Amino acid sequence: MQTSEQVKHPSLVDRVVEHVYRRIIAGELSPGQRLTEEQIAAESGVSRTPVREAVRRLAELGVVVIHPRARLEVASPEDGEIHEIAELREELEAMSLRLALPNMTDEDLAQLEAACDACRRHAEAGERLETFRADSEFHLALAALADNRYLHEALRRLDVKVQLCRAFACVEMDKIRRDVAGHGRILLALRRRDLAAAETAMRKHIRKATLTGQGDTP
Repeated sequence: MQTSEQVKHPSLVDRVVEHVYRRIIAGELSPGQRLTEEQIAAESGVSRTPVREAVRRLAELGVVVIHPRARLEVASPEDGEIHEIAELREELEAMSLRLALPNMTDEDLAQLEAACDACRRHAEAGERLETFRADSEFHLALAALADNRYLHEALRRLDVKVQLCRAFACVEMDKIRRDVAGHGRILLALRRRDLAAAETAMRKHIRKATLTGQGDTP
């Protein structure tokens, strides 16, 4: 767990982790692509020592795979893994809706609408990485409204894998723009206080892209 001081002043290891992670999510590093500690150190402008710790942390997150003889490669989510992630996320997000909606205020809805608008703007501008980040902010903001810290933490941790799946499955910006429209359907149901419709929209938003490669973002 990071303290506020660590967030303000990230360590060299944190910076390397963020550098590699951003390049993967942005599509600059492809699933299965080989990496070396020397390459990472040169790109990050740091010594090999923080790179080794960063690689270990990235491997724990499931972002990179360490093979024998310290051979590294970007993780390649398999169909089975993507399916399992989608199943878990679908149930957790549906639970978020059930817990959040009964006490959701107009201010809460305005917060979600702002996150949704930011995601749409990034998508329209063709900003792939920023769109993925904004998409995560929308879903995690909704999870926070459920007022269950363990549920929020579970979804926050799962988001690392979700973003990796996005980078793998969501390549074309036209597809990503279509996916972002799923937020609007969720919000419409929330404004109407229609839990059943909101849950249906959320499940469709997650399931279509992840399981069929069509429709809304995972």
